[in-house]
Amino acid sequence: MFCTGCENYQRMSRREWLRSALGAAGGASFLGFFDPSRLHAAPRKDTRTADSVILLWMSGGMSHIDTFDPQPGAAIGGPTRAIPTSIDGVMISEHLPRLAKSLGRLSIIRSTTSNEFDHDRAAYLMHTGYEVLPSMKHSTLGSIVAKYKGPPKQDDNLPPYVSIGIDWAAGYFGPKFAPYYIGAADAADRNLQVSEGIGERRFTDRLKLLHELDRSFRARYPRHPALEEYAQHYNAALLMMRPRTAKVFDLDDEPESMREAYGARSGFGQGCLLARRLVQAGVRFVEVALPGWDTHQNNFEIVTEKCLELDIAVGALLADLTVRGLFDRTIVLLTSEFGRTPAINDNQGRDHFPRVWSTLIGGGGLAAGRVIGASDAGQAVADRAVRVGDLHATLCQAMGIDFAQTNHSPDNRPFRIVKDPAALPIAELFS
Repeated sequence: MFCTGCENYQRMSRREWLRSALGAAGGASFLGFFDPSRLHAAPRKDTRTADSVILLWMSGGMSHIDTFDPQPGAAIGGPTRAIPTSIDGVMISEHLPRLAKSLGRLSIIRSTTSNEFDHDRAAYLMHTGYEVLPSMKHSTLGSIVAKYKGPPKQDDNLPPYVSIGIDWAAGYFGPKFAPYYIGAADAADRNLQVSEGIGERRFTDRLKLLHELDRSFRARYPRHPALEEYAQHYNAALLMMRPRTAKVFDLDDEPESMREAYGARSGFGQGCLLARRLVQAGVRFVEVALPGWDTHQNNFEIVTEKCLELDIAVGALLADLTVRGLFDRTIVLLTSEFGRTPAINDNQGRDHFPRVWSTLIGGGGLAAGRVIGASDAGQAVADRAVRVGDLHATLCQAMGIDFAQTNHSPDNRPFRIVKDPAALPIAELFS
């Protein structure tokens, strides 16, 4: 690792290097792009449904005790101090100062809970609302939103569902509603360009040859659903290569000051910037993953570093959405597959803990500044348990989707959008 102009890098802590690399010192004013007073203004009341969702996925199991439900002074609290936020009486980690200032734009759920201790199973549950079944892949919430909210404007050729840093299949909805996967946000347009050395003419010739090779197979299986979905998938990909569409994915189109504000050397930060560009263009559901929260060892050092990256990026995203008039029609959801144990293990780490953890939600006309539920010192739900079905029902209601309706798999098996008939939207977010 090299730090330009730093002769004594060995003496710099990892946190100091990250702060320098991510540009933490310059994020607050956005170099004149934003009026800070607009960020903390009361959200506009609006009866219409939200248009888009940005899911910020803290992959690995984010420690709630060291982020949004701190326990300073308690043995389980570790070294993390708490700081006040823009919600009166609510404290969060000292490592999230930007989010502390803008928390009044969101609401905090401190009683998210499930029964899944395994990463993959818990992530699957959080995304689909269903437990893992060997015989079936369920559709994710992103695919559900894509299906029921529909694509962006037809002439833009954009996908309704994009995932950055994490990939999901569309389940029984089929590939038409699968996410367009992007591995790295700063190279998001790479696959939308003709490869160097091929050229437009040669590329077109190859497509014609592929069409000819497929002709006899298509003739044998006319109107086969799988072939139709295959054709739709490839046609959609080709349409995305049109310059107007591909430009949406090109972060070089942003001023350098904007990229710095999100954290120019942060893949998550650039993913958040791309998410803003996508919802601005009409994409319905964007997921951005920040991995690395599986802190069985060195929890406090790692969480400090991850919080710095998180704080810069999400603080920038909230400000950017607000100043562009997008926040009132875009739901922002920040969550993880579970939390971490209150107990600190022998490796100064915390282990898997689905009994209670914290979630942030806001925008899209939802009520702001609310604290929903509570933990018993981070160890169990003390008040108002919020299960995965409740969270999904909330998003669906805010998006104008009937969460009680049933879809059918290709083999005609019925699946409700929200599995649990007892699940309800979180009423406090709609009052």
